[in-house]
Formats: sequence, structure tokens, C-alpha cells
Amino acid sequence: MSEEYGGYQEVATKKDLKEGGMLKVEAFGKSVLLSMVNGEVYAIDAVCSHEGGPLEDGILDGFEVECPWHGSRFDVRTGEVRNPPADNPQLAYEVEIDGDRIMIKEKLQSEEQQPGVKEGPTLHELNLFQKNKVEGTDVMTFKFSNQEKNRDSDKRSLNYTAGQYAYFDIAGVKNDSKGPIRHFTLASSPTENFIMISTRIRDTPYKEQLASLEEGTIVKVRGPEGKFVLHDDFSKSAVFLSGGIGVTPFRSMIKNATDKRLPVKITLFDSNRNEQNILYKDEFDEWANINQNLVIVYTITDKEESSPPASEWKGERGRIDKFMLDKYLTKEELSNSVYYTCGPPGMIEAMQTLLQKDLQIPKDRIMVEEFTGY
Repeated sequence: MSEEYGGYQEVATKKDLKEGGMLKVEAFGKSVLLSMVNGEVYAIDAVCSHEGGPLEDGILDGFEVECPWHGSRFDVRTGEVRNPPADNPQLAYEVEIDGDRIMIKEKLQSEEQQPGVKEGPTLHELNLFQKNKVEGTDVMTFKFSNQEKNRDSDKRSLNYTAGQYAYFDIAGVKNDSKGPIRHFTLASSPTENFIMISTRIRDTPYKEQLASLEEGTIVKVRGPEGKFVLHDDFSKSAVFLSGGIGVTPFRSMIKNATDKRLPVKITLFDSNRNEQNILYKDEFDEWANINQNLVIVYTITDKEESSPPASEWKGERGRIDKFMLDKYLTKEELSNSVYYTCGPPGMIEAMQTLLQKDLQIPKDRIMVEEFTGY
């Protein structure tokens, strides 16, 4: 349904929504979650503000909905965060019941926010100007112009901090179980004049639509968000531990640190199945040659018979472990660095065990960004 009545959109009827139940609808170009509690109907954004989880697949507990992915909880009346890891609230909508019809209305940015609710991140329109498939892999890289239309060439559309992510609405996505929007790390650096994302292309409606985008397509981007960013105290070294596509935020941070000549020692341990799957290797090698504070350690985990012979492969073999860290880090770096881990859930769990149990690193010096693989 999409009929409008004085700014309201009719999205459902009361018979579509049961007491204590939830329903996802589409309105104003977004997915919206309807819920009914004690006979009252409420509406908030259906895409979790933490990592894009589908709230309609979660649990409604009184006035709180719990995201099925990471357990964030939100008040369905206001969108306010009730339980982390989410930091940002869901946008709440005005609901009007007209007979049997359920209608909702967007709240204007100028309207007073509910107590404790922050304004959502800005929506940007970015132009896709280049896409490339990484040879021998299922990874594709997309570059978008980051200049505002009809503005001075130095004016950026999306301002962000290296390591943050944003939500991409590419339009035309139908029947995807995860919804029509995904979040991606901004693999580009704020020092570059474009926005870049890299992702594995899976056989989902969203990823298939993304892969088919033509150059010149305008996409809607909401953000930036995220706190997986480089620490401010450069007297402490940074140790990056990445697995596969989880290297994307580290490209952003390394490029930014290199361009700005930040006085911080960075060591990246980059783990991949094989040499072909090492993303950004040529760039990393180039930056390591000009940045004396940067060390890149590559390791591949495939068995030797399915990987380059020892005479050809000059990097490490096997998973990142204590022996590998001891080999490349000084005792001072091992004990006092800030550790950043990004990769699939299994890799994250292994790295947390390594850091907390084997190396006794305090939790406040361990930063984690989990790639959920969708």
C-alpha cells in the first residue's frame, strides 16, 4: 500500500497485525516495523542501526524488540536503545488509525526528538563511477564519487572517519530475506576523493543487484556510523588482525595514516585462504615502502599442496597465533599495543581467545568488528 493522506501513508490494516505481533512494511522507500502492544500500534525502522539486522525476525518482549543478530534491543514506542551493542536509536514514526487502516507519517528532522533519542545519520546520494571484480575471487570493488552535485569540487558529500561504515540502499532489491539495505565498511580513506566498498558477491537478491549496477547509477547512502577507528594516543602501537574481507577497515586506516604521516606504528597481520584472496596487496606493499611506521605480514591458510610452493610464497603460512605475533612484535608492542580484529565470527572468537587468554591483553585495548557474512 502506498496511498498518502496528509503526509501519512497507509501501510496495513489492523487485521494484518495481531496483539503482541510484528509486521514489516515498506513506506517512504524504507522498511518499517509495525508492532502492536496492549492494542496500540507503533512503527520504527525495521533495519537495526547496529549492523543492519532484520528486526521483524527478532523477539517482541513487552515494549522492546530484540534484534536476532547481536541482541540489541529497542523501545518500539520511541526507537530508543534499551540494550547494546547498538548505539544509535531507530527512527520512530507517527501512527494514525483510521477505521481499520494503519497509517504512518515520517517525523521531520526539525521536530523535537524523543528524550534520549539522537537524530539519525544523514542520507547522501553517491554516483557509481567504477566497479571491478578481483580476479580469481568472488570479491567486487565499487567506487562512488564523493563530491556534492553542483558544488565546489572540494566539497565532500560524505564526511567520515577512517574505519567507519555506512548503509547502502541500491534500489530494485526484491524478496531478499535480509531486506533491501546493507551496510559496508568504507574501505576508502577520508584523504581520497571517492567512496569505496569491497564485498563478496553471494547469490542473494541484494548482492546480485549490487553486482549488476551500471556505472552512473545513483545510490542512497546513510551514514557514517561505527566506532572501529584508530585510537588517538599514538604512543601506543596499533596491531591489526584481519581475516579475508575483514581487511576493508584496515585499508581505510592505513591509507589515512600514511597520507597524513601519523606518528603511529601499525602492524597488519592479514590472513587469507590463498594468495589470490589477498585484497589490496599491491597498495599495501606500496604504502609499506613509503611509511616507515607500517609493517604488513601476510599469511595463507590453505595446505601447501594447494598453495604456491615455498620457493614462490615469501609470506607466512597458517592461522594467526601467538608464535606469529611473537615473531614480528617486540615485547613492548605485545604488551602495550591496541589490538583491532575484523573478520568472520570464527576468526573473531579465535583472536579474542588469543588476546585475552594467551596474551592477557585488557579488554579496553581490544577493538572488534565482526563481519556477519551476508
